[in-house]
Amino acid sequence: MRAARLHVVGGPDALRVERVPVPSLRPGEILVKVHYASINPVDWKLQEAGRLPLPATPGGDFSGEIVGVAPGVTTFACGDRVAGIVDPRERSGSYAEYVAAPVDAVVRAPSAFTLQEAAAYPTVAVAAWRYLVAGADVQAGERVLVHGGAGGVGSIVVQLAKARGAYVIATASARNHAYLRALGADEVIDYRAVRFEDVVRDVDIVVDAVGGDTLTRSPQVLRMGGRLVSLAGRMSDEVCRSGRIVCPATAPWDVQAGLNGVADLIATGKLGVHIDGIYPLHQITQAQQHNRAGSTRGKVVVAIAGDPVQSASGEDVPAVRLPLQAYLDGHATGGRRHFERAFASDAILVGYKDGRYRQWPASDYIAASASERRPADEHARRRTIRQITVTGDVATAVIELDYPDMKALDHMTLLRHDGEWRIAVKAYHAWTPPAAQAAP
Repeated sequence: MRAARLHVVGGPDALRVERVPVPSLRPGEILVKVHYASINPVDWKLQEAGRLPLPATPGGDFSGEIVGVAPGVTTFACGDRVAGIVDPRERSGSYAEYVAAPVDAVVRAPSAFTLQEAAAYPTVAVAAWRYLVAGADVQAGERVLVHGGAGGVGSIVVQLAKARGAYVIATASARNHAYLRALGADEVIDYRAVRFEDVVRDVDIVVDAVGGDTLTRSPQVLRMGGRLVSLAGRMSDEVCRSGRIVCPATAPWDVQAGLNGVADLIATGKLGVHIDGIYPLHQITQAQQHNRAGSTRGKVVVAIAGDPVQSASGEDVPAVRLPLQAYLDGHATGGRRHFERAFASDAILVGYKDGRYRQWPASDYIAASASERRPADEHARRRTIRQITVTGDVATAVIELDYPDMKALDHMTLLRHDGEWRIAVKAYHAWTPPAAQAAP
């Protein structure tokens, strides 16, 4: 199999994609063909700290399909779509085409998520549950301050706190304020322009995903007896013993508890995960560098099983892939939310199908296409992104659709507005193949 490997201690530049044996199964394990993995800061931190047994395959989060089970495993079967977390300090990690995982570190992939989203949520969901729910025991009506609200864990904490009835305040750069309000934050503070302790008072819980000076200043905003939990550092024992604030013990790392704890919120659309970029496996270095830059909105995902993009050029290709992938996901699932993520609100379609010209708004196309049902012949449908070209704030792409009842070439024009890429124009040429025309 192909895997990203680390032979020396180092950061993203030390990774090399090479061929290694498929991992063998131990008792209580399943073998997963990995479709997607995602990047977490702990991945490159373990690499740089020399805490992986060399040579190593890094990576924790993954999603994919089970292709093997160890004797005695009855909770899963071949063909199940799953998501989970492996510990690369103990085994081959998720930056690989196959991963062997213990059954207690895996759940069935949420049906409301694409496999990209399923790969993006495990670690951040478990961490959010561990600190906010199991640790701080958040209650309805409480005031929660989330530092680093736009990051992978922070964005889940914001949604989880809001879903449990809390009043949520988040710190983030100005570019992420609209994003956080869309997630449910009641207030957003620009940490670059304002000191949070100057504008926030009487908070019940602080969840810190930043550390450093942000952590040491956080007790100032807590009410008497308020709780402080941090993913990125430890408050001094003296402050925690003072009696003015509470520093709850860190709850155990429990994958099943965390992922099962958020399952109903995902199913009801109250919790989602934002993907900030999609990279093929051969660009694993760039994927880690994207995450390491420190300005990621949500998560960065790596396409392991195969890259649907045949050729690409430009500096922002991973971000341009997002609306294009959402468009493909809409076709694959019939899901309205994917089509809405793909198109700008004022986007138009113009083109020919079977020689007949039509121009229509994307809103009508979405209404006609969003069946909320996976196509019955999905196994026979093929979709390819032939080309992506990015020039400044404009991108173009060509998508080929090869279906039993339709063939199409979609020429997309995408624009970047307020930091988000969307399809503005879809110019298409589609036709019905002769075999479909002759079918009764």
